Amino acid sequence: MKLITIVLMSVMVLSACAHDKGKLKTKLVYSCDFNNPESLDDWVMEGPGIASIEDGKLLIYSKYYDAVVEYFETQGGGFSGNGANFYKAVEPAMRKDIGDDVKKHYVDGTFRGGHLVFWNKFKTPENYILECDFQSLSPNALHMLMFSCTGDKGQDVFDPSLKERFGLAAQYTKSDLYNYRISFYAPGRGTSNMRKCPGRRLTIKGDDLTLKDLKGKHHLKIIKNKNVIEWYINGELSFRYLDDMEDGHLKGGQTAIRLMAPAKGYYDNYKIYEIVE
Repeated sequence: MKLITIVLMSVMVLSACAHDKGKLKTKLVYSCDFNNPESLDDWVMEGPGIASIEDGKLLIYSKYYDAVVEYFETQGGGFSGNGANFYKAVEPAMRKDIGDDVKKHYVDGTFRGGHLVFWNKFKTPENYILECDFQSLSPNALHMLMFSCTGDKGQDVFDPSLKERFGLAAQYTKSDLYNYRISFYAPGRGTSNMRKCPGRRLTIKGDDLTLKDLKGKHHLKIIKNKNVIEWYINGELSFRYLDDMEDGHLKGGQTAIRLMAPAKGYYDNYKIYEIVE
């Protein structure tokens, strides 16, 4: 991990926490401001994703984003109107790139490729706050933050014992990874949803406050303190979830940004705080 992106602070930072009705003592343990290309050394791409630095921010999107945009412009309706029909544009574009290997991107006989997961290498402590800035560059869904991610035996997500992954949703939701994921910026749906994996179990829904300003910049924050998870958008609580499932709450692990093929956006000021109280 490069020193330019890791910031260790001895000063305790106070962060508001609704369920504590007071303050949490936190310590900044990781920071990435995307101010230079070396910032990308802290990240690993899975799937046909493109990540670059533009104006001091992370620009991220699928290699097949333009094919999806062209499809929507031709068909009309966008993501909300055409739903999963955008795969009709992604499949031939991918086949042109990789030939018959496109068959790996089928799930139960249906093409589901073109999406990406951008992993951050830093491993969080058990109790932490993840925050970043986000701005969509597309009117189409869907963006996600994945967190507390480990292998099924607690391994690092890059452990070679884990199954191959290249952006297909089922590889992250129904395979050998444990993780929470929050999806947001979902025009037409209106909610921000949290799932627990494996199993893709829907745990809670809250207001998707990013939809109040489709082109604006939003500050995202996840507070994961023991088995309580809070999701804030622009300082406003979207939901609070108590994980009391029989399989137990997830602890520390790695975090990631996930985009579906129709999505494109900026991310910036990616920070992780350890909760130390």
